Amino acid sequence: MKKNQILLVVLLSIGCAFNSFAQNDLKFQINKVVPSISIQENRLDKINTLTDLDKRYPTSWVRQYISVEISAYKNGTQTKASGISDVLNQEQKELIRLADRSRDIAVSVMYLPENSLKNNTVKQYDFKVTIMPDKNAFYSEGVEQLIQYLQKNSIVNIEAGSFTGYDLTAIKFTITEQGCITDIQVVMPSKDAKIDEILVTALSKMPSWGPAEFSNGLKVKQNFVLTVGNMENCMVNLLNILPIE
Repeated sequence: MKKNQILLVVLLSIGCAFNSFAQNDLKFQINKVVPSISIQENRLDKINTLTDLDKRYPTSWVRQYISVEISAYKNGTQTKASGISDVLNQEQKELIRLADRSRDIAVSVMYLPENSLKNNTVKQYDFKVTIMPDKNAFYSEGVEQLIQYLQKNSIVNIEAGSFTGYDLTAIKFTITEQGCITDIQVVMPSKDAKIDEILVTALSKMPSWGPAEFSNGLKVKQNFVLTVGNMENCMVNLLNILPIE
């Protein structure tokens, strides 16, 4: 096999997540951006506890619950349902299941903390949950064509040896409700500004995508990140990305 031959390895789950290897083992990858607290639409009817909404919910902080309020928009109207436990009641679960997909679900917990203080005062813990569509945005021409487009219009124009060790660059972009590419940002610059320019230009000229969509047909914006280089870079965790499924 010639040294400069291009190796393409496509890793697919259900949709169009992929890793690619270009000349000199230069890797590139597109992943979706996921809010720090989010839930897939198809999991809404499986929510029973606060931990189901947020896997990092700090149950160990709580000695006694005073109130647990779920607030969500239903048919455009803000609605609230209250309980007194981290185990949600039927009214709370029903509100979550029927929540408008385009709005966050808000949670407000009033509790007595688990501590040894003589005068234990009521504390408040708030968080919001973003509902994620099960149908991700997708490259209209197909996965293989997307790989070929990025390779032809950006990767092959990057000089061999430009990325060494843990070097990584990341470019964030948004697919709109109409499938257009917008808001292209260099969120993790490379050592060479010319490389970032090559990647940004390729993304800006990329053909349209199919937009992300909820089960009710509602189309929404979705953010993605193109990474080039070593994904073992410790800064990857700051990108909040996951493979497209």
